[in-house]
Amino acid sequence: MIVAGRNQVGLSQREIEYCLEAWEFLCEGKPREFIVSGAIKHSSRTRFNETDGKVYLGADVKPGVGIEANARMSLLACLAHELAHAERFDLGFRRPTDLPDVLVDEAETSLHASFMSSLTTKDQADLIEDARDRLNEWFVEKWKGVVL
Repeated sequence: MIVAGRNQVGLSQREIEYCLEAWEFLCEGKPREFIVSGAIKHSSRTRFNETDGKVYLGADVKPGVGIEANARMSLLACLAHELAHAERFDLGFRRPTDLPDVLVDEAETSLHASFMSSLTTKDQADLIEDARDRLNEWFVEKWKGVVL
């Protein structure tokens, strides 16, 4: 998987409140469950859980120090990516969990999120670049050790 380099420091209550507002903005009046209780924990992950259909907020919602698109993606772009997972799940997509195919799902999800009209052009470009990076990683994983 991509070494994301995203934030690992638990969020403050003020940052969590900002994330709640950003989530509401992205959902455009169509409420979706957004669990924030674990976001104060160091190294917590922002993620969509297919089992309960909820998005969980983690410390990594904020960008980090890496140069990869995933590391520098804004908070809003990160939340849009997780919202895209939920939307794709509602459409009947079931995510693979094993390499390399999980990378294709992540790429498709970033592309899906890049079409959200509430994002800036930079956020859209970062999501598209994230998709490209994941597809490049898929090629490496898929053909590792294969001699053509």
